[in-house]
Amino acid sequence: MRFQPLRPWINGFNSVTPEIFYGQKDPDLSKEAFIALDVCVALHEANEVDTGNLQDSWAENREYISRVLKLVNIDLSESGSDLDHEEREKIKRELGEPPYNSYNIYFITIYKEDIDNKARKVCKTFEEKVVYIGKTDSRYSRFSNGHLAALKLHHPKYKDYLKRVYFGTVTFITKDDEYLPLEFISPLTKAKRFSNNTEALLISWFNPELNTKTEDMGNMRDASIIIENWSNVSKFLHGYFIEGYEK
Repeated sequence: MRFQPLRPWINGFNSVTPEIFYGQKDPDLSKEAFIALDVCVALHEANEVDTGNLQDSWAENREYISRVLKLVNIDLSESGSDLDHEEREKIKRELGEPPYNSYNIYFITIYKEDIDNKARKVCKTFEEKVVYIGKTDSRYSRFSNGHLAALKLHHPKYKDYLKRVYFGTVTFITKDDEYLPLEFISPLTKAKRFSNNTEALLISWFNPELNTKTEDMGNMRDASIIIENWSNVSKFLHGYFIEGYEK
């Protein structure tokens, strides 16, 4: 399930605050970024995953912050963003829960399994590898009308493989060691640029066989990324470290 970047703030824990968004802070690419793979499903179920999209999530979080500040009469430039108990309860009562994030990136993988037929369980997963990397930046799921990479996986050379998709979020760290989710990078054009450059870095690093386009990595060429797999389906790529090309 997608998480809510602003929920800690509304609950009194300032891990992600409005100042991060409105302050237009940039990722510090000398510090590791994180990709959290939260959801993993079989490829044929990918169209059922509500990934959201960067543009809507960016706008919804910004609108929610604006409504909160107006509701509790907070001026960021003067009084900061700490919320007391009464303010938090008023926000939840009148505005409801904060918006969800979007899943920014996805990995399509192929793998094989050894099955213990007697015990009716998987005893080993092996040969898993990334064959396609993409962004969930469209307002409509790329899986809903037939994904080109999914069609290519019908090739006979993949017939002995199972296929699945991991969906994840991208989070950076600021110079002040604050968490900076991709959709909190402002303005939106910059957030989209970091999204494109992150995808380009991942494609360059993994070189998936079904990706055909190459894009400019921009400043992400200098970045390092830690991948964490919290999907509860597998531990594929958990703890995987990508070191920046220029480091």
